[in-house]
Amino acid sequence: MKKHAFTMIELVFVIVVIGIITSVMLPRFDRDNVYEAAQQVISHIKYTQHLAMIDNKYDDADPNWFLERWQIQFYNCGGYVIFSDTNQLGGPDRSESAVEPLSRKRLFTTNTCTESPQDFDKIVLSNNYDITSVTFGAGCGGNQYIMFDHLGRPYSARTVNGVLTNNCDITLTSGSGSGAVIRVVPETGYAYLLNYF
Repeated sequence: MKKHAFTMIELVFVIVVIGIITSVMLPRFDRDNVYEAAQQVISHIKYTQHLAMIDNKYDDADPNWFLERWQIQFYNCGGYVIFSDTNQLGGPDRSESAVEPLSRKRLFTTNTCTESPQDFDKIVLSNNYDITSVTFGAGCGGNQYIMFDHLGRPYSARTVNGVLTNNCDITLTSGSGSGAVIRVVPETGYAYLLNYF
């Protein structure tokens, strides 16, 4: 009788441990699109800064060298592109765009947010995360992009001295009205999730 009681206690203990492990290991089924989109954008802002720091564009023979700085540019349709304007024509093309390190696909879309199989499949936030609006605050210089120099400093204008002087807040808003605010800090270019609503 004592042997059965001890075995029952062991069995209950094993069942409790299995329950705890199962609850921790199960994937989450309640996906938070706004949070995922914000984390992706923060990651890609940091990646843009990294590219700028390892690829100094200064060229004293070219008066417009600053146009080639690495930048992340957002479109009203909810997509974005990371590129270096090497041909200095003012807009990105696929060959100038960055390559996403894991998928080896281009971080590129057009201002119509059309998706292409050779491009990163989550670059259009409106299609993949239900983000209906991407707005830049007043501190961003009135532009929908951020550039970085070889020191990692953020720029709010495509000029030699267009360094960001105020916090640049980027607000992502979903179709349900929830959203997130990403802040890019002047001088360091540090990007983080400021607010989540």
